[in-house]
Amino acid sequence: MNMTSKSGALLAMTLTLALAACGGGGGGSDGPGPTPTPTPAPSSGFSQKATWSVTLPATNVSVCYDFDTRTEVADCSGNAWDLKFKSSGRTASLSTNSGVSGSGQGGAFGGPFEHTWAELLAWQNGTTDPTSGPIPASLYFKDSASGVFTGSNSIQAAAFEYGVGGENDHKLYPNYRVFLITTDNTKASNTGDATSPVFALQVIGYYGGPSGTASGWPSFRWVDRLSGVQKTATVDASANWVYYDLVAGAVSSESGTWHIAFNRYNVKLNGGASGGGKVGGFVGGTPAGFYDGSGKPVASKFTDANNFLSTLADLVSPSLAVPASAAQWVKDGTTSSLSPAYQGTYPAALDYGWFSYYPTASAASAAGLPAVAHLLKANDTRGTLLRSGEGNSYARFRLVEIKYADPNDASSAQTWTFEFEIQPKP
Repeated sequence: MNMTSKSGALLAMTLTLALAACGGGGGGSDGPGPTPTPTPAPSSGFSQKATWSVTLPATNVSVCYDFDTRTEVADCSGNAWDLKFKSSGRTASLSTNSGVSGSGQGGAFGGPFEHTWAELLAWQNGTTDPTSGPIPASLYFKDSASGVFTGSNSIQAAAFEYGVGGENDHKLYPNYRVFLITTDNTKASNTGDATSPVFALQVIGYYGGPSGTASGWPSFRWVDRLSGVQKTATVDASANWVYYDLVAGAVSSESGTWHIAFNRYNVKLNGGASGGGKVGGFVGGTPAGFYDGSGKPVASKFTDANNFLSTLADLVSPSLAVPASAAQWVKDGTTSSLSPAYQGTYPAALDYGWFSYYPTASAASAAGLPAVAHLLKANDTRGTLLRSGEGNSYARFRLVEIKYADPNDASSAQTWTFEFEIQPKP
């Protein structure tokens, strides 16, 4: 697929989401002057280059890179890094400094399956598609948690709906869905016990602060399903992740005891990819009237001022859906444009976008590699655009090589080399 069709297709596929997220943009061109003159080729905003070679660390260990300073960062916290490289033992995943992966303003405009490196070389900067015009900031997608609080709507949130009142309505509304949250996802109990309680929780609001109208202030209420004790809280999650201890009923920290965390309308649980705990979730039910028979939000119900009181019965209802076994507790995963699902079928090569995995010696040999099972090979013709953690610079990058310390030993140390072309911050 050429640059025009692929870049335009990506922009078209995501336009609906961009509008729903209040993004936008437009472009145009001046008409010809009375005396046409040759127009010089525009200079590229990608004026700096960098190469990062990183050794695959131990399983679940992350290393980050700051393309602004062209340095490797061991501490993947704050805004001063742009690309996270996390080992899964034999391979690695990539993520941006955004959403559930970091506290920065990063994001990716598509992934390795959406762009080729040759196409990206025609781009002059990271904010304008050469064929479709300006790129809305919202199309640099942030990494998101994939779990019980992930929805299929335009904001990918299971606890909220956006703009139910029509095109001029830009608010978020809670649907008062009841989520069961266990503090020990290895246990089948849906009522909990003294050492591992289970809670039923509803998100009941999104606006607050001193004015009462600031966005990013989620309110929620929950009940201990064993003791029946109910609590309500509001947190300021407008800027960063806020970690909350449901047992203590208090704000905690990422390194402390926490069960649920909020960042604006994003929600994650302390289990799976989001944390080292054993927290899991399950959808217990949605109060009646919020959606019609086709699953479309009913505006009059979402805007009903009585929802807070009328849905309390749903929170404590004995007829909530419950997991039939411990395996049904949902643990968080992570979704990033930089780590798409692989393509292909075993035992043939599996294409992960940035690299291909050859599970058998014959598959590796057919790709021109040593006849050794489990080898990886970089797909250096792929690339994408990355926004920095500080949100004011961009880079196009690709993976150019995966080198083994011993090419005939798939278990030997791997060195991954990335190439960046950087558009510096203004």
